[in-house]
Amino acid sequence: MAILRVMTYALNSPPGVATGDIAQIIRLQRPELVCLQFLSADQLQELARETGLQSYGGRSSCGFLSCHPITAVQESLLGSAGNCLRADLNLADKRLHLFNVQLAFDPALRSQQIARLFAEDMLGANLPCATLVSGDFSFPLWGGGQWLLRRRLKRVKHPRWGANYPAEFPLWARDRIYLRGPIHSLAGQVIATPEARQLSRQLPIVTTLELTDTREYLKIPEVAKSRMRPVAG
Repeated sequence: MAILRVMTYALNSPPGVATGDIAQIIRLQRPELVCLQFLSADQLQELARETGLQSYGGRSSCGFLSCHPITAVQESLLGSAGNCLRADLNLADKRLHLFNVQLAFDPALRSQQIARLFAEDMLGANLPCATLVSGDFSFPLWGGGQWLLRRRLKRVKHPRWGANYPAEFPLWARDRIYLRGPIHSLAGQVIATPEARQLSRQLPIVTTLELTDTREYLKIPEVAKSRMRPVAG
């Protein structure tokens, strides 16, 4: 088993917000992996310097910060300004497939982007390892492609309510984390501090995940001591 602390954070910030203040929010939560949306390449690099984490991505509006090695980073356009940054995270002897998404607020466009997300070259493929799908899904309370996500993925159980938008008075879970494969959530919370409410219109979400071992081990029957003999040589 392996434990991973994950944050998803949409930097949908009002003008004038300092990157250093956002980095402080991240540092206080001590995540091992941060999935970011609504950022620029310069902002990603500055956050990496401020948090001490390694940055991955930078060409799209999505990026990763991680203290674990990340490989196979690939940007996939979902159409109509929808983005998905894909990668693999290596944690101990396990691998985790990452999908960091930013979807449109328009319901029709969002449904098309979610359908693209499940194409054969993305989540529609037979991925061999556990999968984490997180980011800004722009969901209202219902509709807009949620049924497809619920049918093919499992949403994390923590936090149970998860409302994080709008930051001043959260009414619904615009940002979410979904899982597939041998992985589940142990704990989680929406970071609703006064500082976080001022830095973005969407509050960050932190979840602790556990990756389980799916390998099958061969059981060797015990040999009675009376039947054991020394080996000559």
